[in-house]
Amino acid sequence: MKKYKTILLALMLFCTTACREKTILPTIPTYTIAFSHVVDERSLALDSVLYTNIVGNKYYINELKYFISDVCFYKNGEEYLIPYIHYVDVFYPSTLYWTINQDFNVDLEDSFYDSIAFTFGINDKKNTTNRFVNFPENAMSWPTILGGGYHYMMLNGKYIENDTLKAMNIHLGKGQIYLGNSLSTDSIVGFIDNSFRITLSLSKVLFTNQQDTLFLEMNINNWFAYPFNFDINYFGSHIMQNQVAMQMLKENGQKNVFSVKND
Repeated sequence: MKKYKTILLALMLFCTTACREKTILPTIPTYTIAFSHVVDERSLALDSVLYTNIVGNKYYINELKYFISDVCFYKNGEEYLIPYIHYVDVFYPSTLYWTINQDFNVDLEDSFYDSIAFTFGINDKKNTTNRFVNFPENAMSWPTILGGGYHYMMLNGKYIENDTLKAMNIHLGKGQIYLGNSLSTDSIVGFIDNSFRITLSLSKVLFTNQQDTLFLEMNINNWFAYPFNFDINYFGSHIMQNQVAMQMLKENGQKNVFSVKND
């Protein structure tokens, strides 16, 4: 009988210890940035809708992919940096959600944050060739001869010019500095980092429980409007060697392409 009591006591102690350990396991907060894409008031539809931008260009979209990096949340002057790179691709729904948790060694408090900032693209220090070895990120590579690293964005589709359907490749990445008026790659004497920072105000309490989401929306038509009207007919199908065109997109992108849609 004593033997059975000893076994029973041991089982009770094991169960009590196991249950106690289970209940004290920490809950890792799950904070998510959700990316959505619209053309003015309409949700983006691939290869099925003919859109019109501010200068009257009519276009379809069949691809949209880009990088977001170095997200910062700000609260009362304090900065909470997430020093990582996230790939967004409308072909891959899983990329439309970026979960931020303690794996990033960033302790986001349950609190109000004044603003969010992030880099569109990848800054020069991090935008190095062969950084990504797996698909689909590695398919964003930027030609080495044009500066290397990776595209910040590929916005691809078709546009109509003089009733003719042409390829539309709005690609944003490193710019080049050419010697004289030549666009020959032999004349490249330097490169320009066209990545840029975006800061957005947050007007409501965020991250107030264990699972909160920040909704970040891109209005694609705003790439072509304010402060510059970007005419696809004028700049043509390919702009990877046109710093003037990429600079316009960069400045438009900083203004009103992204917005927070939590309210």
